[in-house]
Amino acid sequence: MTKMGVRPSRIVDPRKKKVLLDKRFASLCKKAKDLTILCDIEIGMFFFTPGDQNIFAWPSLTQATDRMKNYLASSDKQRQIKMVRHEDFLQSILNAKEGKINQLEQMVDKKEMEYNFNQLVEARRRFDELEVREIRALINLFAVKRTQLDERAKQLNENEIDSNDYNNREENDGHL
Repeated sequence: MTKMGVRPSRIVDPRKKKVLLDKRFASLCKKAKDLTILCDIEIGMFFFTPGDQNIFAWPSLTQATDRMKNYLASSDKQRQIKMVRHEDFLQSILNAKEGKINQLEQMVDKKEMEYNFNQLVEARRRFDELEVREIRALINLFAVKRTQLDERAKQLNENEIDSNDYNNREENDGHL
C-alpha cells in the first residue's frame, strides 16, 4: 500500500522504477510470507514486465509453478469457489453501498415528510409553498398516518370491549 500523502504516478526514470519495484516487491513478498505462516495457505506469485524477459516469482520459480499446477489440477467447481474475480468483488461492494444509500435516502425522505407534516399542522408552512414532490409524499404520509390511526382505534375498541366483558363477569360472579 502507498503511504498517506503519496500519490501514485508514472515513473519515467528506469533506475527509480527499478528501485521502487525492488522495494515494493520485497514488501509484497514479506506480506505473502506472513500470510502463508499465519493463515496456513499456499501462495505463489509471478511478476513480469511487458517487453522484458525477466520473470520474478515468489517463493521460487519451481514452487510457484507447482502451486499453480496444484490449483489448476483441482476441479472446476472447487476453483470457482476459491476464486473471486476482482470485478465481481467490487460489484458486490458497489451493490451493498447502493442498497445502503437507498435506505438512507428513504429514511431522509421520511424524516423530511414528517417535518413538513409537523410544519403544516403547526401552521408554520402553507400548502402552496410545497413542491409537487413534497405534496405527493405528504399524501402518502397522510395515508400511512391514517392506517396507523385506524389500527390504534381498533386496538382501543378491542380493549374497551374486553374491559366491559371483564366488568360484566365480575358483576355476574357476585350474584350467582
